[in-house]
Amino acid sequence: MKNVLLGFFLFFTLTTMSQDCNGLFFKEGTLLEYTQFDKKGKEISKNSHKTKTVSNLEGKITAVIEFTTVTDKETTVSSEYKVLCADGIIAIDMIRFFDNNQIANYSSNDFNVEMQGNLLEFPNNMESTVNLNEGAITVKVYNNDIKIVTATLNISNRKVLGKEEITTSAGSFACTKIAYDFESRIGFLKVKGSGVEWYNKDKVVVKSESYNKKGKLTGYQELTKIN
Repeated sequence: MKNVLLGFFLFFTLTTMSQDCNGLFFKEGTLLEYTQFDKKGKEISKNSHKTKTVSNLEGKITAVIEFTTVTDKETTVSSEYKVLCADGIIAIDMIRFFDNNQIANYSSNDFNVEMQGNLLEFPNNMESTVNLNEGAITVKVYNNDIKIVTATLNISNRKVLGKEEITTSAGSFACTKIAYDFESRIGFLKVKGSGVEWYNKDKVVVKSESYNKKGKLTGYQELTKIN
C-alpha cells in the first residue's frame, strides 16, 4: 500500500480543564502492541502503535503514531494517525479505530489508500454525565487512480458507563468504561453493532469488545505489550 493520505474534517472543542499531556502517547518511541481475537478467543491479528514524533505548538501537543497491522497471513498494513492534547481534552484520530483487516487485501504497492476522519474527544474528567462526541471515517482504495472500494465507519451514542479494573498480559489498569454504537460499510456490505472499550488514565485503549446488532460478542482486542 502506498500514499496513505490522512485528512481531518473536525477539530476538537477546547475546555479550561487541566490535562496531563505526558502520558504514553506523548513519549517518543513508546510502542503499544495489541492482539485481536475472534469470539472464541482465537488470535486473528496483531497491531502495534508506535509514537514517532511529538511536537508542541502554542500549548497544543501533537503525537504522530505509526499504526501497523499484521494478519495471520502475514499481510502488513500500515498508516499513521495523530493524538492531540490541549486544555483538558485528548483527541484521537478516527484512523486509530479503523480495522485495517478490512483492507488487508489491498496492502501491495499497486494500491493507493486515502483516509479522512474526525477526532474522538476524551475529556480529562470522563464521568457518566459527560457527553462524548461522535466519530466518522471514510477509506477509499484506488488502483491507477480508479476507485475500487470505499469503506466507512461511524461511531455514535458514546457514553461513559463507569470505572473498572482490567488485567491483560500488559498489566493491570484502572480504566474508564465507554460504550458506543457503530455502523460500518465496505462496498455493498453494511454491518451495525455496538462496542465497549476500557481506557486507562492516559486514554489508551486497554481492552475493546465488539457485538453484533443482536448483542452477541463478535470479537475483542487487548493491550498485550508496552515497550
